[in-house]
Amino acid sequence: MSPRIRLLSPSVSSLIAAGEVIERPASALKELIENSLDAGARRISVEVAGAGRKLLRVSDDGRGMDPEDCALALERHATSKIAGIADLDALSTFGFRGEALFAIAAVSKMTLTSALKDGKNGWRVEAEAGKVTRSSPAAAAAGTTVEIRDLFFNTPARLKFLRSDSFETSRLILALEEAALANPEAGFSYKSEGRKALSFAPAASRDPLERRRERLAAVLGRETAEGLACSAFERPGLKAWIFVSTPGSLVPTRSIQHWLVNKRPVQSRALQQALYRAFRDVRSRDRHPVCVAHLEVPPDQVDVNVHPGKREIRFKRERDIHELVVDLIARALAGQQSPRSASSEAFSIVAERQHAYHPGKATTKDSFQESHLDLCMRPAETISNQPGTPGWFRPPYRYLGQIEGSFLVFEASGGLFVLDQHAAAERVLFERYLGRVREGGRLCQPLMLPLPVELGASRQKQLLGHKERLAALGFGIEPFGKTVLHVVSAPDIFHKEADLKEMVLRLLDHLADPGHAAVDVVRDAAATIACKRAVKAHDLLTEREALRLLEDLKACANGTCCPHGRPAMMALTRDELARRFDRSGAV
Repeated sequence: MSPRIRLLSPSVSSLIAAGEVIERPASALKELIENSLDAGARRISVEVAGAGRKLLRVSDDGRGMDPEDCALALERHATSKIAGIADLDALSTFGFRGEALFAIAAVSKMTLTSALKDGKNGWRVEAEAGKVTRSSPAAAAAGTTVEIRDLFFNTPARLKFLRSDSFETSRLILALEEAALANPEAGFSYKSEGRKALSFAPAASRDPLERRRERLAAVLGRETAEGLACSAFERPGLKAWIFVSTPGSLVPTRSIQHWLVNKRPVQSRALQQALYRAFRDVRSRDRHPVCVAHLEVPPDQVDVNVHPGKREIRFKRERDIHELVVDLIARALAGQQSPRSASSEAFSIVAERQHAYHPGKATTKDSFQESHLDLCMRPAETISNQPGTPGWFRPPYRYLGQIEGSFLVFEASGGLFVLDQHAAAERVLFERYLGRVREGGRLCQPLMLPLPVELGASRQKQLLGHKERLAALGFGIEPFGKTVLHVVSAPDIFHKEADLKEMVLRLLDHLADPGHAAVDVVRDAAATIACKRAVKAHDLLTEREALRLLEDLKACANGTCCPHGRPAMMALTRDELARRFDRSGAV
């Protein structure tokens, strides 16, 4: 029998190792930027073509390398960062320079050009599929330039699984944004298809907190940055700066959260749980805080090698870090609490009630009011019995009253049934809204003035990649500058700026997952608007309004629950009542 176990050839093992680190163009960009920062670079320029597939070039003004180092940098297991196993616990750099370059070179055609700051000449090394094809002197400015062409040319399976150009470009920009957030003292520029698309100048302030705030405003937008509370902590061996939403400015997406540990963008369950624990008493389930958190801890207190891409980390003392983050966020929120004035509170209630669903109540005939959707109830009328309808849900019914200003009680066919007035009205509005949206472009109305939504460059690019899908649902979007999206048209149920902005932010979470369709987020947005505008608990309804709500609920495709799944009705049939009172039969 031939042996089943064999040694892989160096070329195969190299491709497997590279695949663990380089998943997409953004993975390569992250590694190259980190190498530049490790080399002391203060200016990093990035140029891409074909969403990074055709070209990815990163240039820096760092220390540079001599000819010997240039040649060794493309060898496997070559590094300038460690000499022995003990160095791993004291590693204060992003990674092992040779490891990243070797992995990228194995799946691309690479040219590395570098020169020392005080050197007379530079050196260039060219490689293809991990093998050096040429090494020669070259004229070069101080620093290093790595040029990658035809990424994954020798691994077509990996190339096939890359997503659209707009998605891959958004990931490239996100990698640059995260590096810029983590390193405000460095300058970054990004050029795509020969045109400058993004630039972050080095932060000018000497104060660590203000320097980070300045960069945050450049990356996420000044409006977003100015709405964040902040808290700082510093003691020997541990520093933290946290910027976080106030309870009144939470957003419907969790994608605007960045954790930066020792200047490395990371994911950490302990940090994520700390954030949501701090907000547990001031956050509804569908609202999320914006968060940018910088932590600096001793290298031996954090394990960055949990994942080959070093994205996931573990802390040696996770509970202490968790409690520190909770405390810092609580302090930030405590410093931002400011009760609203009575006049603003009254105005917000009045404004909300103007658009509320009140059965039987007329509204002003205005194209931007709810009457545009004909949501006013018509006079109560008897709806003919439909086959299969439960007996207790057929007329005649008798309205018995309202309990706790929230539940409507009816008698029908000798039984009782109770409506949750808010859930029932929410279902009625939701189905009407969704019906309008499903009619698509015919009901799309251009906005008198475009609605600007500040997203940041990567998120703007992400949504623009779904422009055609959104247009089919009646939403028109256009880029405005590098970080802002203009909503130019929308289905005519979206009358408020806040509703439209909420929809756009929800898109970030839904469309990032290929399993979600654009219609899913529109459904969620319609459910949210219906919830806001439906009658609330403790709103008093007349008998006519209660009966009208019942009739409208019967006309719904699913009147048993609200769009969020809460029950809208509960029934006690005549037989059930008899059983509850231990009678042998119905009365």
